[in-house]
Formats: sequence, C-alpha cells, structure tokens
Amino acid sequence: LKLQNPFRHNRPGAMAAEEGSTSPMSSTTEGTMREALTSSRQESKRCRREFSVMSWTLAINHATVTTPILFASSVLTNSNGQAGNAMLYGATLICSLFFSTLIFGVLGSKKGLSLSMGLYCVYVGLFATAALMCEEKVDGSCVKSNSYQLIINLAGAFVGGIGAGILWTCQGAFFSSICERVAVAEDRETPNVTAELAGNFALIFLAMEAAVRASATLLTKYAHLNYPAVFYIFSGLALASALAFHVLATETGSTAPSGSLCAKATSAIRLWKDPKIWVLQCTNLTFGFAAAWLGGYVGRYIVNPALHGAQFIGFAGAMLSALASVLSAGLGVVARKLGKGPVVALGAAAFLMLAVLSKFVGNPATWGWGVLVFYLLMGIGRAVYESTNKAIFADFFPGEASAGAFANVFVFGTLASTIAFTLGATSKNLSELYLLMIFAILTVPGYITASFVKRCEESSSADCAESSSSA
Repeated sequence: LKLQNPFRHNRPGAMAAEEGSTSPMSSTTEGTMREALTSSRQESKRCRREFSVMSWTLAINHATVTTPILFASSVLTNSNGQAGNAMLYGATLICSLFFSTLIFGVLGSKKGLSLSMGLYCVYVGLFATAALMCEEKVDGSCVKSNSYQLIINLAGAFVGGIGAGILWTCQGAFFSSICERVAVAEDRETPNVTAELAGNFALIFLAMEAAVRASATLLTKYAHLNYPAVFYIFSGLALASALAFHVLATETGSTAPSGSLCAKATSAIRLWKDPKIWVLQCTNLTFGFAAAWLGGYVGRYIVNPALHGAQFIGFAGAMLSALASVLSAGLGVVARKLGKGPVVALGAAAFLMLAVLSKFVGNPATWGWGVLVFYLLMGIGRAVYESTNKAIFADFFPGEASAGAFANVFVFGTLASTIAFTLGATSKNLSELYLLMIFAILTVPGYITASFVKRCEESSSADCAESSSSA
C-alpha cells in the first residue's frame, strides 16, 4: 500500500486555476496546504542529505576493506590469504545470521553503522601488520612467512567479519527507511525511488572503491611504498570516515524487528519460511562465488603471471569498480524503464562468462593485458549486485522485514564466499568454479519465480480485501 501525499493536487498553480469557482479556497486552507508542501520538500531534502552522508562515508570506509581481499592471496601466502578471507566471510555469515538484527534492534542504524565502520578500521590495520611478516617472495607473491602471519590475519578477519555483518544489515534498514520516506515526501512510487537511490548509492560506492584500489597501485609502483605502509594508510582512512559518519549522520527511524531480543536475533531466519527469500538468493550466491574466484584463483594464477606481479591487481580492481560505478547509474535507469528482470539477466550472464573464460578457453595466464576481461565481466556483475539486486530486496521486503531481508542478502553471499575461499585454500578449484556456474544459470529462473509468487500473494490479498469490504 503506497502512502499518498494528500496535497498532491493542491499546488499553487492548481489553486490559481480554481479561483473564481463556485467554492473558492479560503486563505487559511491555502496557507495550510502551502505549509504542508513546504514540509514535504524539507523532508525530502533532509532524507537525501542523510542518504549522501551515508553513501560517501560508507564508500570510503568499505573501499579500504575490499582492497585487502583482492591482495590477500598475493601479499600474504596463498594459504594464509585465502584462510583469512574464509574467516572474514565466515564471521560475516554468523554475525549476519544471528547477531546483526539484534545489534541493529539495540543500537539503531546510525550507531550500528558507526560501530561496524570502526571494526573495519581494526581489520585493515591487522591486515597491514600481517603483510609485514612475509619473508620470501616469488614474482611479486609471498611464498613464505613467519608463524604469526596466519594468526594475526585470522584475528583481523574475524573482527572485520563481525563489522561486515553489522554494517550491511544496518545499511539495508537505513536505505529502506530513506526510500520509503522520500517516496512519501515526493509522492512517488517506492520501487521507482529504490531504483534511483540504489543506482546513486552504487555509483558513489563503486567510484570510491575504484579510487582506493587505484591508489594501491600508484602508492606501491610509483611512490615506492611497501604494501604494509599502504594498508596502514587505508586503516587511517577507515577511521576518519567512521568518525565523519558518526558526527554528521542522524538516526533515520529505521523500523527494527519487533518482539523480544530472541525474536530480533532470529528475524533473518524467520524469513526463511517465505519462498521468495530463497529463490532471490541466486544473485547473492553467484556474486559470492565470483568474488572469491576472482580474488583467489584469477588474481594469483592468471593475473600475476600474465602481468608479472601483484602490483597491477590494484589497477585491475580499480577498473572493475569504476566500470561498475558507471554502469550502476545507467542500470538504475534501465530498471525503471524496462523492469529489473533484464538487468538481473545481464549480471548473471557476466558472472557465467567470467567462469567459462577463466578455465575453458585456452590459457588465460598468457593473455597479457587481455586478462583485464575478467575484471570487466566482474564489474558488470558487481554493478547489478550493488544496485538492482538490492533494490529488488527493498521492493520485496519493505518496512519491518527489511533488516532481516538484507541480513539474508549477506548471509547467502558470505556463505558462498566462505565456501569458495575454503575450497581455494585446499586447492579444490574445480568445485568452486562449478558452483559459480550453477548459481549463475539459476539466477534468472529464481527471479521469475519470486516475481510470480509476489504477484500471487498480492492477488490473493486483493481478493481477501474485496471480500471483506463486500461483506
């Protein structure tokens, strides 16, 4: 049910048109309506300001975290790097599933986001410390470290995973609340607002990620800083952005799950009885496997030999994020005009091509700069994941259900990446690849099924309402 602005047809122009009619509007009523219109405009401006603060500070903070994931299997030993990434995603999975909505219910979206951004700062700092402990490198990749590298990396990854689990649940609730308030203030359909703001968020988010990743290559190759120094700088950026958000943002009034602490903690699980939450997960699962495949297998076994070292991984990752940033804004427009289904299909096709080209088309380690095609494909898939995919969850699970729904987004995505990094750490690469391909193929059928179920539910609710009114 869409809340309507009761003053939609009472604009000043409309008032003027009605002058001289048989029932002229009194000056008191006109003044009241003008005040209400002014209030709506102010509410829209406030909401969009909150959206901008969240988008920019979160973009800077999160970019410092995704960059170490790309470098982990090269800057650290392969086993230590992939084990740390598995810990990062595993901790995110557990936190998203059992604790994120509870923490959101206790702290609210603003304090929850502030806490998670602070934990990200700790993760990046400990990753930098682990990178100091590499003792031998071959072709730019760490092949030997001391015994403390794994322990410190796992500790940092655990802290970062807890932060990620809290962050994305709170961000999802924050985003849904802002979209609903903007829709009411501007008298627009909520799905159109979610498509617009999801595209804008992804544009900012991915552009900042591109800038930070590119800076990793610039600082190492041209400023001649070592990787630990670069990641200590990134840890400082994460801290600064967390403090900026805490000072500038205000609580949005996001709807927390109702009930006891136990009910809040299990709100993500309680959504599992809804079949839509399952069939919509294919994009999240595919993205999780693709991110791990790119950061683990492609980075170490294709990009490093093709480009003679790990220095250009930051540049390749920046290109990925920049492409995703540009595309996300355009995909928001496409989603509003053609629907979200074609956009979902594009993302699934990009993920599938990434898998096929990396293993079944010649020897990509000899392609030289041609290996950037993997980052181009990931950029397309990432744009769909960050914009349209999240708008879909906001549409399908509005209001009180949003926190649990967005927790599930990251439960399933991080589950896929945890499995993938674990398989990568134990050299079971083909199993990881086949899982990526299977979920890419199932993505479009899953979305179609969820849309069909939603239409059936809405049709059933309308019939019930009609029956009740006639009775």
